[in-house]
Amino acid sequence: MRRISRREFVEIAGSTVFVVAASLALPGCTTQQSVTPPQPPPFTFAKNARIRKFAVGLPGLGADGANEIGQFIPLAKKSSSTFAGMATDTYDLAVAEFSENMHHDLPGPTTVWGYYDRTTNEKKYLGGVIVAKRGTPVMLNVANQLPNKQLIPIDPTLMAGPNGQMVGDLPYNRIVTHLHGGFTPWFSDGTPFQWYDPAGKTGASFMNVPGTKPATGSMNYYYPMQQSARMAWYHDHAIGITRTNVYAGIVSALIIVDDFEIGLVNKGLLPDLIGTPLVIQDKAFVPSNMDTLDPAWKWGGPGSLWYPHIYLPNALAKGKSNPIGRWNWGPTIDTPSKGTQPLPPVSAVPECFFDTIVVNGGLYPEAKVPPKRVRFRMLDGSQARFYHVNLFAEDPSNPGEAKVGAAGPTMYQVGTEGGFLPAVAVHKNAALLKRSAAETVNPDGPFNLLVAPAERADVVIDFNGVPVGSSFILYNDAPSPFPGGDPRNDYYTGDPNQLKEGGAPTTPPGYGPNTRTLMKIVVEPGSGDSMSTDAWLKQLNVQLKNNFLTGNQPGLFYNDGDPSVPAFPFHGTVTRHLTLNEDFDEYGRLVQTVGTFASKSTNNQGLPTWGLSYLDGATETPAAGATEVWQIFNLTADTHPMHFHLVNVQLIQRQKFEGNPSSYKLSGAPMRPDTNEVGWKETVRCNPGEVMSVIMKFDLPKLPTAEMTSAVSPRTGGHEYGWHCHILEHEEHDMMRPLVVK
Repeated sequence: MRRISRREFVEIAGSTVFVVAASLALPGCTTQQSVTPPQPPPFTFAKNARIRKFAVGLPGLGADGANEIGQFIPLAKKSSSTFAGMATDTYDLAVAEFSENMHHDLPGPTTVWGYYDRTTNEKKYLGGVIVAKRGTPVMLNVANQLPNKQLIPIDPTLMAGPNGQMVGDLPYNRIVTHLHGGFTPWFSDGTPFQWYDPAGKTGASFMNVPGTKPATGSMNYYYPMQQSARMAWYHDHAIGITRTNVYAGIVSALIIVDDFEIGLVNKGLLPDLIGTPLVIQDKAFVPSNMDTLDPAWKWGGPGSLWYPHIYLPNALAKGKSNPIGRWNWGPTIDTPSKGTQPLPPVSAVPECFFDTIVVNGGLYPEAKVPPKRVRFRMLDGSQARFYHVNLFAEDPSNPGEAKVGAAGPTMYQVGTEGGFLPAVAVHKNAALLKRSAAETVNPDGPFNLLVAPAERADVVIDFNGVPVGSSFILYNDAPSPFPGGDPRNDYYTGDPNQLKEGGAPTTPPGYGPNTRTLMKIVVEPGSGDSMSTDAWLKQLNVQLKNNFLTGNQPGLFYNDGDPSVPAFPFHGTVTRHLTLNEDFDEYGRLVQTVGTFASKSTNNQGLPTWGLSYLDGATETPAAGATEVWQIFNLTADTHPMHFHLVNVQLIQRQKFEGNPSSYKLSGAPMRPDTNEVGWKETVRCNPGEVMSVIMKFDLPKLPTAEMTSAVSPRTGGHEYGWHCHILEHEEHDMMRPLVVK
């Protein structure tokens, strides 16, 4: 099956005609380069045939939520202490290697790296969920107990420090914890150079909480909890291996509750305080016949996590087409990159899309719910996969499959990663993505519920009146990459056999690989809600608006006089113009970067680029307390979920543009945020050929000691944070920049 190129996507999608030539050059043109990539093995990304769907229950919170094979998400256990004169919740965690049985049909247990609570010793895929209260600080202690080895492939050639330091020069078992969505002091933010290993080696920005002395091989983190209710999550962020550490399992959630949210529960406007987490990921597992599918694999055995380790060019030397190619390669595009080194045998790749859906650690799980309103907290925890979610009825004539178009109960979204929305966003499960080509969609929608990597959606699904025994499929139809996909990344029942192109065989009914059917929901006997849906929705919307009017949820910066209503369109002053770029690195691999309008240079194709590396000096250096408007121009063909450390941002608008940063013009009308993007965000989708306008204020948390307040990064001399794409393979190579607040 012919694959659409990134350039063709831009043309088909009808968005801006400008994209950086480096990123979209068509493969297949002969060049004078003599560099030859490794010959393709008998290789396929799909590894996991014949895994039954809905054979395990959804792993729930705590041991009482264990499914039939013993999977559950632990609840972290706190102790109470006093720090700097304040009552503080303390958690004692470690990161270690352990194994878990993740499905009956896997050929062995799955070895993972993950957090565990040292007071309970519960070692489960996904670490202990922390529940914090606004106004009560949290002190988190994390000991590094990892072995110094590769659990999954690590590319030694990625940048890892100044003076040519590479990933291969550093310990494999370095970690650092980032509270994603946290309002934290810089020394506890968990930025890439704050890494540490069990032996006491540390990165250039490492600092424990000033005034404390944790044990060697540990780091502690101070979270003031000066923010409103929301679902945050904590995960590894070590330089050069964030993507592999997170994939290996160093992830969990931190849920912040406040008095407003408690009040909603007491009024009957939220089903419960915590809800049911849905951490949605895609994974691949090592099969029994790995020697056939991936002869170069030398890491975990059957049942272990699989991760790609070979860069597969679309075109080989002299323009020879590679039938299993995945990505453009610098020496064989129509404007070839110069001075390219041979591809390393273990290589980073531009993005990863896997064949098996995992929710809370369960493979294609089944959840049982009562016939009433049920709260789910969704997190897209995947490396790169977007999910466009509808809830459809299960097809009675085709068990295990969605009856596409048969809308299930409405999903009412009450919050995002920035906390509660000012009004409920209603998702009626009636919007499949419209494709302008086989795997290409409009990145501006319309959508039902779209979540990108790192985005969260706090939703209430109304099962009132649904007959007992009714079953529904949580269904995904987003292409991968988004918005111009590769059909080999789209797994579903009856899909074409793509083995010859490095894809999967046809998926049989009832089994994986499948990335469209995420999980199954079955309605059990029980009592419904006493309040009607109309009355509930009306009262809830009043409360959500008041949350902004009272200031419990900060008022929107760019508003029409009502702090819960955004102003539109934008007519103000822009503080910074930023760019998202794609070029080729010294090995000819695609590399994504962030830059500014002032950072123009020439890439290894002799073409203009605006990209900077993470090691380049900080260009985003706002003053503490400053309010800034950023316009981010996406010069690539991918939608990038841009994540901001420290701050929440208000998305003002998106607008298409033509040209490049040296000479551009806006085209078409500005576009409002989607209804579930109104309010506060810290991960925002930046679409190809569009400029995204966001506003934010760079307040710093109030800290209890002068020593904590005055501490600055030894690497940058300021309050060191970051901002980056949360497609993890992009973030690490090299779509991330320091954010240093002065």
